[in-house]
Amino acid sequence: MAQQNRNAYKYNYTNNYNNRNVQNINYNGSAVPKAKPVPRKTPALELVEKTRKTAAQVREHTVAETKRAFKIMTVAVAVLLFFGINLYSRVQLDEVNREISSYENKIELAESDSVKLNNELNAIVSINNVEEYATNELGMVKVEDYQVVYIDLSSDDYVSVVNGNSTDSASVINEQ
Repeated sequence: MAQQNRNAYKYNYTNNYNNRNVQNINYNGSAVPKAKPVPRKTPALELVEKTRKTAAQVREHTVAETKRAFKIMTVAVAVLLFFGINLYSRVQLDEVNREISSYENKIELAESDSVKLNNELNAIVSINNVEEYATNELGMVKVEDYQVVYIDLSSDDYVSVVNGNSTDSASVINEQ
């Protein structure tokens, strides 16, 4: 059976390394001093022994990782659900807006038809057209002033009976 490597390496980053060493600037008469690159030193590696976990620690770690994965999945599902609902609502809103636009177009057409029909009705029923139709088609003529008879209603009312007797309207009402 193969032996498992229980060793781990710990990197020591306590030393600060610079890419240039200020003391090694070389002046060759140029305007910009040229710096010599300093070779990088790799950090020293230390051998560290891995600690072995007990079965309870492994179980606890597994449960914690499972809970963490479940939380991540729950958040992911919630986000996807939110985006799905948002997309669905936008599609529904777009359909409703198209339907409203369609009905607005139908209303505009109906209003234009109404205006057209009202203009046709006004043209047909105008005084000049009625007068022209009455004189040309029906043979009617306009009334002259001498043909108008005015009735005077300021005098007393009377009733004329067929026998030739006339009576006052007040006496006729009292007899009834």
